[in-house]
Amino acid sequence: MSKKYEKKDLQHPVDYSWKTEFDYFWNTKSDQKDWILPKVLKDQAIKNPDKEFLQFSYQKPLTFSEVNTKANQIANSLSKLGVNKGDKVSVYMPNSLEICLAWFGILKNGSVMVPINTAYVMDFLQYIIESSDSKVIIIAEEFMDRLKNIQDRIPLIENVIVWPRESKDKLELMGYEGSKVQSWNDFVKNGGQEEPNVELTHLDHARLMYTSGTTGRSKGVVRPCAADYSSAMNYSLVMDLTEDDTVFTCLPLFHSNGMVMGVYPAMIQGCKVVVEEKYSASNFWKWMKDFKITKFNLVGVMSYFMWNAPVVPEEKDHNVELVLGSPAPHDIIEEFMERFNIKFMEGYGLTEVGQCTFMRPGEPFRVGSCGKESPGYEIKIVNPETDEELPPNTPGELVLRPRIPNICLHYYHKMPEKTVSDFRNFWFHTGDLCRKDEDGYIFFMDRVKDYIRRRGENISSFEVENMVSSHPNISEAAAIAVKVSEEGRYSEDEVMIVVVLEEGKDLGPEEIIEFLKPIMPKFMIPRFIKFRDNLPKTPTNRVQKVKLREEGVTSDTWDSLKNKN
Repeated sequence: MSKKYEKKDLQHPVDYSWKTEFDYFWNTKSDQKDWILPKVLKDQAIKNPDKEFLQFSYQKPLTFSEVNTKANQIANSLSKLGVNKGDKVSVYMPNSLEICLAWFGILKNGSVMVPINTAYVMDFLQYIIESSDSKVIIIAEEFMDRLKNIQDRIPLIENVIVWPRESKDKLELMGYEGSKVQSWNDFVKNGGQEEPNVELTHLDHARLMYTSGTTGRSKGVVRPCAADYSSAMNYSLVMDLTEDDTVFTCLPLFHSNGMVMGVYPAMIQGCKVVVEEKYSASNFWKWMKDFKITKFNLVGVMSYFMWNAPVVPEEKDHNVELVLGSPAPHDIIEEFMERFNIKFMEGYGLTEVGQCTFMRPGEPFRVGSCGKESPGYEIKIVNPETDEELPPNTPGELVLRPRIPNICLHYYHKMPEKTVSDFRNFWFHTGDLCRKDEDGYIFFMDRVKDYIRRRGENISSFEVENMVSSHPNISEAAAIAVKVSEEGRYSEDEVMIVVVLEEGKDLGPEEIIEFLKPIMPKFMIPRFIKFRDNLPKTPTNRVQKVKLREEGVTSDTWDSLKNKN
């Protein structure tokens, strides 16, 4: 018999004055042949040539026509470098105007964008460049020292395009002596302004996005043009986006949220989008007021950062109408909406499949839920061992499949066995433990798969354990996710490693952190470290992480935040 769960419904999606009509079946009435970003951009440049579209911080915004022209130049310049349809182009840049232009230009060229997390260094950076078969990398000048460190290990790179934050005569290459290098400005100027002579379809690949693996290296998710359009259009409908809106994102543009649930919806709807480099608690509401923002997104712990920030006058005096939370802070949601004068919508998604659940316009917001099936998706909750569907309110693994073609990943790059495994029984297995109530609302509960969610990043415990265990004084290590109560019940995970030392060896937690800093992305570095004589294991020698998670943070656990130098 399933457990009884209390229901709490908020009525703001019912009472809100929607400007658009939410059509759950919109995608059955739209021609997928038009679901192509370069076509959308070109059409907007014709329809709204002088309308402001893309703005970075307080810089002068670019119009649709200006953005389209820049994208053409980038596409044509890539062609001159020998980059053809289907080739991969890595992009390793912070949020900026130029990362958006690079994205649009790569797709207009017919090549595939490979966004790289700017926290990646050494083996992580090399793996993505090498695995993706990228021929070109567009990189921020400030990261050239990282490219120098792996320059002998990325032989497929033929050209390096370097973007400096400020125009200058000479680039700082920081010792890099690899492939041909040219500045961003020279690269753009080298391309003609005419529309590229490239035929694209909705089936062509738009992005190769790397996301955390659970038992191996990060997986390259191959997403077609149609999938990105579907995600962006679903967002537009759920967030009531019109040509009069101004969208804001400070979420990293090497992730899907900022790209296809920020910039791309604005392009589709013909409205303006403002990009900032990263979140700032002290500046956030000033930005909202100065830029006249109407819609933005929050992920994970950002809500609690905002909640814990000092009160400022602008936090109520702004034009923001709707905020998408992934997730929303359910334990303080009513107080949050009251304090900041906003209304929450919510959704859940993965890189592989896009945002597959949303709260629906015109229906109650059920607190604790991440919404119902998004347009285009069929979702079931199943027994993780058997894939048999479970009754309502019974926790199990969330699996899904598309109701229409081409809205999910096509496959994992160079991982056919993983592709087949995750699509076993013809359903995509998310690895997330959820329940679905009798009204169709879905509730995220935990993770079936062994990965950690921290600061908006999926972290592979396998990769953390490998890096930690590479220290000569460490015999073995287990990485687990732990919650920190003071950061909010619906905040994300912190990383803990449980370490067993080699016999007779000594090692302090500070020494482990210093060992990891040069070789591991900052967001992966553990906050908590615990030492044990051995790890609990099953009869088949698998680490019993459930026991480690149950122990959690104890009095003998080292906490980096409480032991700062």
